[in-house]
Amino acid sequence: MGQKGGESLYLSHGGFSLVELMVVVVIIVILLVVAIPQLSKYIKKYNVEKEITMIYGDLSNQRFKSMNTGIPQGIRFNNPKKYTAFTFNDKNYNLVYDGVSEEADAKNVDLKYSLDGPSSGTVILFDKSGIARKSDWGLGLFTIYINYPAKYNCITISSSRIKMGEWNGSSCEVK
Repeated sequence: MGQKGGESLYLSHGGFSLVELMVVVVIIVILLVVAIPQLSKYIKKYNVEKEITMIYGDLSNQRFKSMNTGIPQGIRFNNPKKYTAFTFNDKNYNLVYDGVSEEADAKNVDLKYSLDGPSSGTVILFDKSGIARKSDWGLGLFTIYINYPAKYNCITISSSRIKMGEWNGSSCEVK
């Protein structure tokens, strides 16, 4: 009963040998070693673009809110990893941003990556027409960027426009 036609039942079995299994494992390990750094770069690039887009959205929101309500809005860059969006409450009616005491409805935003461009304490105000201004209400041109290669890693704010682009090392090339 243990033999069939002169052959052992145990010689014709299916499955993988240990050598075949080890070859497959080695191939998988090599693919992972190559893929993980690329995946890590892709994830960081995605996160940089996501953060720039979030800042762009907050700037645009403050601009549109100032035009819709007729009340000036602002963004203050606290440090390279944090900014505050606020409604400008000019308590002494001097049309100059006099500090945190003139911020109402403040929303703090923490960032994962450090911003370059605006120094700590930089304030961008949007008047009731949506014009971007410095804290003394003079017209300003602002550039914000994250120094990491990505399709969108910078923002340029002029008096009447907010645009995203790619930082080339010295300026923001608008896309």
